[in-house]
Amino acid sequence: MCLSAELFTLVVYGQLLLENARIYEVGDDLMDQIFDVIVRDFSGFGLDLYGKRSRTEAQMEHCLEMIRKPVQDADRYARVWSEQLLPLAGRYEMND
Repeated sequence: MCLSAELFTLVVYGQLLLENARIYEVGDDLMDQIFDVIVRDFSGFGLDLYGKRSRTEAQMEHCLEMIRKPVQDADRYARVWSEQLLPLAGRYEMND
């Protein structure tokens, strides 16, 4: 998939997540942790685009605007891991 499609997909998924968070009662900790991943992925794709030889100066400036570091919160990460992920361990099996 091309980088611009990857970026577009992340934006659309982010919007869908935000629209459905209240409907499905997704907590702030989990939403923030999901967006931590989305921000890192989006920034990585922006950096990849920046490095393409065919980019103009204006495009490169826009790419730099896409690069962000997500808010780090070790306590939130630990809560999501222990309260929402670990309880799922061993619950699912792959079909053969």
